[in-house]
Amino acid sequence: MNELTLAEGLAFRRSLSTRSKLRLKLQISAGALLAIVAGSHVLSGLLDGDLDSKGLSMFGLAVGLYVTAHYSVLLIAKRAMQA
Repeated sequence: MNELTLAEGLAFRRSLSTRSKLRLKLQISAGALLAIVAGSHVLSGLLDGDLDSKGLSMFGLAVGLYVTAHYSVLLIAKRAMQA
């Protein structure tokens, strides 16, 4: 398993504590919105059969899902540290 050293753990805690919960929630919402909009374009492309023209939407979907997953993990970690 990937274990953090003491210095890495402390650096992670410092980085996490500087992020506000509201900012994290806004970034999660922005990523989710981006993923939903891009996903609807991709779904439209699948139904219409012209998925080749949806390359930018596929990229937006991947970025949106990454942002949502990344910041939701940070929010969960922040909640776990406060408990």
